[in-house]
Amino acid sequence: MGWTLYEILLNVFQGFLFTWFVQKMLPKKHNYKTWSFFVCSLLTAAALSTYIFFPMPRWDTWIWGFIILWSFLFFSGSIMLKVFWDMTAIVISGSVAGFSYYLFCLIFRTNPDLLLVPGFPRLIFTVSSNLLMWLTFFLVCKLFPEKSSAVRPSFLLLVTVIFCVFQIDIYFRLVTSYDIPVLWFSVGCIISLTIGVVTIIANRLIVRYEQEKQQYHFLEGMMQEINTRNEEQQELFDSLRELRHDIRSYVSDVRKMVEKGEIEKMPAFLDEIEKKVQPLYSSGNHALDSVLSVKLTKMQGSGIEFRGSNLHYTGGMNIEDYALCSLVSNMLDNAIEALNMRKECSGERYIYLKFAYMPAGLMIICENPLLGVLPKMQGKTLFTHKNETYHGLGISIMEKIVHNAGGQLDILVNNDLFQVVALIPPKKDSEAVSE
Repeated sequence: MGWTLYEILLNVFQGFLFTWFVQKMLPKKHNYKTWSFFVCSLLTAAALSTYIFFPMPRWDTWIWGFIILWSFLFFSGSIMLKVFWDMTAIVISGSVAGFSYYLFCLIFRTNPDLLLVPGFPRLIFTVSSNLLMWLTFFLVCKLFPEKSSAVRPSFLLLVTVIFCVFQIDIYFRLVTSYDIPVLWFSVGCIISLTIGVVTIIANRLIVRYEQEKQQYHFLEGMMQEINTRNEEQQELFDSLRELRHDIRSYVSDVRKMVEKGEIEKMPAFLDEIEKKVQPLYSSGNHALDSVLSVKLTKMQGSGIEFRGSNLHYTGGMNIEDYALCSLVSNMLDNAIEALNMRKECSGERYIYLKFAYMPAGLMIICENPLLGVLPKMQGKTLFTHKNETYHGLGISIMEKIVHNAGGQLDILVNNDLFQVVALIPPKKDSEAVSE
């Protein structure tokens, strides 16, 4: 009875180990639940424990069914990514177990069956092999400190790791059915483990290359955005210089009216001047005021009405001023670009921007009418068009900014409106005090 409890406890450890490895390698979905980890671990342990009471089948990879199902239900990423790491876990566990089995046969210089029956040799074998298995899983996790659902393994690497899984099962079937020496089974496991390690390293190199490529593309796009911002600032400067010239002209005209006694013409003249001078928003943040002024000038040049609501910001949120300005700037740029591409469409052409404060933080809402154009879904993101090299860059920049702030970004269509909603959480008390 005591030995049976030990075997069950050992299977519980392996169930938690396999489940832990998959959780470390895959990014979680928004619907991930902590209880699912324990349920998957215990179900896997129960599947492993069936071997205590029933003969081990020739094909035993069915015990991974719970983990595979769990990875598909609660983790994001492509199917290839999930299958790759599920199969990798099988390769590591099977190869380490097979290699340890033969190694201990050499150490004890005895019949391999001795390691399968209760006793001191099996105790040493199970403890040592499971520690070696845990160490291998741990080292693999160290190779991939950042989980990404965007980068997926190549098809060739996926096929290679699946081949290793079938190879281990074939070796096991040969040992149990045709009584080939355990040495050949061990050699096969070592070959599978070697191929698996090379595959993991190759996948790591591919992931790093893809991440660096994405980072390069992101930085290149940021440079383009900076150049665009500089051009907009120059346009604002030019418009202010023209406004300065116009004001001097208006003052001169007013002076002439006063000298001629044409006071009755003054109200109409002042109304005309007021139409030509754009309103300035006072948000309480100079950097944000500058962004709004630049975008307002751009909208007026495109004949787009700007509707602002509660555009007041004095800090307190978990975002730097420059990041907030970049977020708002990209929101407005996307809306301006979408409306400019549909000038021929009838309907109101406006952009609505609102700041809403709530216990969860600052919610920034930017929306514009679709004007009869249905956006297309690309991945999990809505786009209204795609015909430029850096199309979608503004959305990726916004996602990165909101992610760094620990917030949430939603892009959706609601009542013929294209909406971008960003939630920025407040700063923690310790951060606020330190400032």
